[in-house]
Amino acid sequence: MSSIIHVEFLLCIMDEACEEWKQTFQTFTIELLQNILLIFNVSAEYMIELSKSTTTDKQTIEDHENVERIISKLKHTKNSLGNLWPEIVTCFARDAFDVGSYHIDADEYFHPTPFYQCNPFLMKLYQWSVYDVNQKLVCCYFLETTQLPNRPEYYVLGKTLLNTHSQIYPYGSTIPDYYQMRMDVIKDLNGQGPQPVVTLTKNSRNIELNFN
Repeated sequence: MSSIIHVEFLLCIMDEACEEWKQTFQTFTIELLQNILLIFNVSAEYMIELSKSTTTDKQTIEDHENVERIISKLKHTKNSLGNLWPEIVTCFARDAFDVGSYHIDADEYFHPTPFYQCNPFLMKLYQWSVYDVNQKLVCCYFLETTQLPNRPEYYVLGKTLLNTHSQIYPYGSTIPDYYQMRMDVIKDLNGQGPQPVVTLTKNSRNIELNFN
C-alpha cells in the first residue's frame, strides 16, 4: 500500500482531533496536552519512517514531500487551537536515526526560538540531540540564524558540546534542505566535517569568542 494513503489517513485524523478539541476544551488542560502529545508521537513515527531513505528516486521524493505535509498540518493545528495551545510545546519531533553507536533525535521548532535568553538576535530553528549507548546526551546540533535589524538573516549549523558553542557549516541567507543538514550532522559526527568557523567558550567568569 502506498505511503500516501497512510499519510492521508493521518492528516484526516489530525483535522478531526483538532475540531474535537476546540469543541471540548474552553481552556488549556492537562488532558488536552496529553491528547496533543499523542498526535505528535504518532506523527513523529510516520515522519521517522518516511525520512529513512536518502536516495533521490521517485518514492523517496514522495516520502519526503509527505513529511512536509505532516509538518504543515502540525503547524496548522497549533495555529488553529490559538490560546488553547500549551506554551510549553515549542517544537515537535520530526526524525530519529543512528550514526554508528550514536542515536540522534531531531526536533523542529514552530517558530525561531532564542538560543540564549540574554541574546534576542541568535535564534534556533532545528535541533539534533546526540546520545551515546548509555542514553547520555553527548552534544547537540542546531540550525541557527541571526536576526539583526536591517540585515538579512544568515543561517549556520551550530554545535554545543560541554561549555562550547561552535558554528560549523555556514549556509548563507537561504535555509538549506533538511536532508542536507542531516548529512552535515552525520559528516561532523563521523569526523568528516570542517573546522568550526566560530567557537564560543563559556566558563564561570567570562565568555571567549574564537574565530578559526
